[in-house]
Amino acid sequence: MKSWKKNLLALGLGVLLILLLEASLWIVKFQRPVCESDPYVTFKESVPVLVEAQYTGETWMALNPRLRPYFNQAAFPKEKAPGARRIFVLGESSTLGFPFGDQGSYAYFLKLGLNQLDPGRTYQVINLGAFGFASYRILRVFKEVLHYQPDLIIVMTGQNEFLEKREYGASKTALFLQQKFSRFKIYCLLKTIVLKINPVQKRRLLSADVKWEKMSADPKTRAQALEHFRYNLEQMVRLASEQKVPLLFLTAPSNLKDFPPYHSLHRQDLAGPDREKWQGDFDRAQNLVSENQCREAIPVLENLVKLDGEYAENWYLLGRCDFEQGDYEGARAAFTSALEKDAWQVRALPEFNEAVLELGSEKAWVLDLAKIFDEQSPGGIPGDNLFFDHCHPRLEAQGMIAREIMARLEQLKWLGLPEDWQPFYEDTVKSYRDSLTPAFFSSAYYNLAVEIGVNMGLKDLGKKYLRLGLELAPEDPKLLQLSKTLK
Repeated sequence: MKSWKKNLLALGLGVLLILLLEASLWIVKFQRPVCESDPYVTFKESVPVLVEAQYTGETWMALNPRLRPYFNQAAFPKEKAPGARRIFVLGESSTLGFPFGDQGSYAYFLKLGLNQLDPGRTYQVINLGAFGFASYRILRVFKEVLHYQPDLIIVMTGQNEFLEKREYGASKTALFLQQKFSRFKIYCLLKTIVLKINPVQKRRLLSADVKWEKMSADPKTRAQALEHFRYNLEQMVRLASEQKVPLLFLTAPSNLKDFPPYHSLHRQDLAGPDREKWQGDFDRAQNLVSENQCREAIPVLENLVKLDGEYAENWYLLGRCDFEQGDYEGARAAFTSALEKDAWQVRALPEFNEAVLELGSEKAWVLDLAKIFDEQSPGGIPGDNLFFDHCHPRLEAQGMIAREIMARLEQLKWLGLPEDWQPFYEDTVKSYRDSLTPAFFSSAYYNLAVEIGVNMGLKDLGKKYLRLGLELAPEDPKLLQLSKTLK
């Protein structure tokens, strides 16, 4: 036999052997946890979000006490009752319902609306929004809830992608190849064996606890974070598709008009006379804006952004003045630049929401919530009309989110609702809001004052919410103690 035929036969036998091994691993249902792990970040430990608990002789899944600082309390029967529809809602603190908690979240309004408008079914809406969670942590929650018979998973993410420091070492090509090979169980088996022999971990480990570390948002890191974000969303789409679970993504809206950048940085080479000129003009512009003289301030601010286009507050002040002068298009561009230049990124960047929109397909549905917030705002620019702070929706906005989710699900034929259902829903929302006590709102204002005034360092805004809380509960000891902190 000619040598090329021998080589071809050997190659064919090798491929056949690999295929037989791969088929055998599928037959024995070999689990591939190593390949399901995030190639970008590694966690020190695996702490489940949900743990088993016994209630009246029945097994329930309940929130792991270890994670109470991040989640609302949650519990549901492990086995879904016949006819029930189970919806998991995943996301960040906006989904959690901050500053109210679950009872002020869009997940709660969704449960109220669904059970009123579709009484022939029982809807279990389980809110697993988590304070400080970025998409890579939400992905871990996503994988977990797939074990509990979901009929729908809703995800809103994008606000916390720069909250924790991470290291991106592998090249784009290596990550691409790893993702492709990870589809094969034989690759996962070999990788498991190699890691057993040489368990060296080169990447920085993330603990179960979230750390507010203010990761850099320089162009390179930003591109890597976006790539990681896309990976996390794509994994959710893949996993939901494999298990035939409907998946709805929401874009993440932000307060553009009424919330300044958290931190502004100058361009690196701004020094000497240019820096002195910039400072003098900036002080002048601030005074003009504070005196409501935007017409005079606009040319000064325009020159400032030419001199230093990296300083986020330049753009924010220009946006305020453009808005006041009725130039909404210019205002939106300036406010968006202020968001993008913010040195501490805790609002969803436009490209992150664009990545969500690109997922829209038969495998994943998308609701452009950011666009809806635009449409509900004066000049098409969201501000304090819908938000408490940089990204947390007001109670009315949480109810609106639930309404828009139901409308989208009806459009997608996942949900059947009566004709003219929206007025009935609004009545339900109003009745619920009217039932809430002053203590409910004073507690929310306390949470806002602590988070914004203490943790974020914005004392003036923190004092505003502290005053609102004290108006409702003047003798509340927590509010009185906080007033000493925010003097």
